[in-house]
Amino acid sequence: MTAVVLGAGVWLGIASAAGAWIVALVVWRGVLIGPRRALRWLLSAWVPRLAVLAAWAGAGWHVFCQRP
Repeated sequence: MTAVVLGAGVWLGIASAAGAWIVALVVWRGVLIGPRRALRWLLSAWVPRLAVLAAWAGAGWHVFCQRP
């Protein structure tokens, strides 16, 4: 069996969380959030901004700071 490295596990977790979010939106509301509404939500408060920055920093670390 192939071993999964830590960075690949993080990317799988991010993809799984995004997929679960989309499924939850479709099941509970029956529609997806459009880009305009998502952008308005991101710009409405500091907590979503900090969450996006933290996710961006984590993804950047995994892309640029991993050593083979």
